Amino acid sequence: MNLSPRLLVQLLPVLLLAVLSGGPAWAHDPDAPDPHRDATPDEIEAWLDSVVLLLTGNAWCTGVVIDEEGTVATAYHCVANGLRPLVRLRTGEDDRFVGKTIAARAKEDLALVKVPGLAGKVRPLAIRDIPVRRGERVYGIGHPYAPAADRTRAMEGMLLWSVTEGIVSAVGPRLVQTDAALNPGNSGGPVVDVEGRIIGIASRKLGGDNIAFLASAEVLQELVDEPKKPLILGGQWYLGLGFWQVADIEAAPTIELFGGMLIRDRLLLQLGLMSAGTARHQALERGRVWYPTFSALGGLRLRLERGRTSTTLDALGGVVTTTGLTTEFDDSTGTWRVLQLEPGVHGAVGGRLGNGGLGLRVMYLLTEADPWLVLALDLDIPGVFSTF
Repeated sequence: MNLSPRLLVQLLPVLLLAVLSGGPAWAHDPDAPDPHRDATPDEIEAWLDSVVLLLTGNAWCTGVVIDEEGTVATAYHCVANGLRPLVRLRTGEDDRFVGKTIAARAKEDLALVKVPGLAGKVRPLAIRDIPVRRGERVYGIGHPYAPAADRTRAMEGMLLWSVTEGIVSAVGPRLVQTDAALNPGNSGGPVVDVEGRIIGIASRKLGGDNIAFLASAEVLQELVDEPKKPLILGGQWYLGLGFWQVADIEAAPTIELFGGMLIRDRLLLQLGLMSAGTARHQALERGRVWYPTFSALGGLRLRLERGRTSTTLDALGGVVTTTGLTTEFDDSTGTWRVLQLEPGVHGAVGGRLGNGGLGLRVMYLLTEADPWLVLALDLDIPGVFSTF
């Protein structure tokens, strides 16, 4: 092919700039990934063997082995509610280990879990030590919507140990944004470059499509170099809705909005506000009605299993305040008046049986007369909304 003198003159500045700058980063930095290539299926299969499934209570998360001693990196919110997660390998159901959280940074949403049973058994993935760049091709590995895996024959082999592809969308001082599809269950999983090096740990996402954020490899390396022990009193905040029905003809059904904290899946503290929308109607119909207005409960939790069949038993105690309405006829106006009853404060004891986001509470309100039996149905909405 012949090049005209005019074309050579036009290309000369470009060639000089390339020479002076040393060319593209991947051409002169042996550690930089080649932007022109994709990872091969064989490479991806090898990476999958380094990824684990973490079960903490009813939470399904992802982790990745990062050294020969069996240390697993994951998101802190995956282990905030229990420091000893159950760990599963890709090789099968029989490969189950119990890990121990040895380091954590709650604000960075990072944790390290030591799993001695994995030492020398799983090839670790390296943490990338050069800065990531916007536009790099990356791969997210994990277990999106893991509880649905193998639920039907059609879903056999799906979801668990699955891979998505995307690019680095933005790079911040502590977080990396990616458009790789990451969903519940991917939390704690690695996002890697085309060489299989960890560029970040899946941490959170926004409601829009493919807007996910990673704790960066740099922050992860800081935690590895300077491990920080997890707080003893760590756990989660939660919100929920409840429906109360007291076994008394004068009691009105009540809706409860409750919130609380669960410390290490053992100790729970919960406050609830209640409202009885039918109280006035019942008072006019029956002459008198009462209903609970506030609850302050504490308790201990026993978890019977982890993962999909996770069931909990709670022993509860605390106080419940009540109020009520009564009616009287006003002879001067010829109408019925609705009056507020004096509020009361009662002790409360009972228990709760839970599975997933549903629960059944059976409680007794302790009064001067006979105790009142309370049945309450609970629904977490949206369940866990933050960790500490």
